[in-house]
Amino acid sequence: MAGRKGRNRDSSGHWKWSVFYHNPEDPKLWVEKLYGWGWTLNTARPAAWLILVAMLFTILAMIRQTT
Repeated sequence: MAGRKGRNRDSSGHWKWSVFYHNPEDPKLWVEKLYGWGWTLNTARPAAWLILVAMLFTILAMIRQTT
């Protein structure tokens, strides 16, 4: 992935605690995780925050229904 059009997703400067990816210059919404398997959101994209808020509301709604 490194070196693709000048974007280095492996650069630790764009990772917070090796978990959260934040790179305003990267147009990708979903990127591969730095370690392990899976994908994470590029928190520099506004759509990522919409997805996170939607997931949070879904979880809260599920908790509320069980109580």
